[in-house]
Amino acid sequence: MNADKVRRTILANAAEIVRLHNGVRETFRRRGESEARFQAWKSAAEDFQARYRVLAFPGGYEGALERIESGDPNAVEAALCFLELRPYFFRSGYLYEKLLPRVKHALLSLEQAERLRTVLRRRAEWRARGKYVGSNG
Repeated sequence: MNADKVRRTILANAAEIVRLHNGVRETFRRRGESEARFQAWKSAAEDFQARYRVLAFPGGYEGALERIESGDPNAVEAALCFLELRPYFFRSGYLYEKLLPRVKHALLSLEQAERLRTVLRRRAEWRARGKYVGSNG
């Protein structure tokens, strides 16, 4: 699996999730003005819901945690790339917190293990600066 391609996919998917989520938020504000605006909001929300699980994680979020736990090398690499990039989109922090313990327990190559150590070091530095809220940040 090409890590650069995975990273590009993650970033492109994150941008698309942000675009879709913004569409829901924008149409939500005006949904009460008319039936057409209500339908626009409903359509935007349905589109967001339908596409989110496919876009949130390469190969789809459905079953991703299980694929990582079972040692699927593509899922492990995708999760590691996600942790390195830490993309920002709706529920991405939640996904980060779900992926991290799975990757910590996955069978990694020496290069992947070093990349994970870098992720963990950056996370510890970020937490030490107090840039998070709550215990999961």
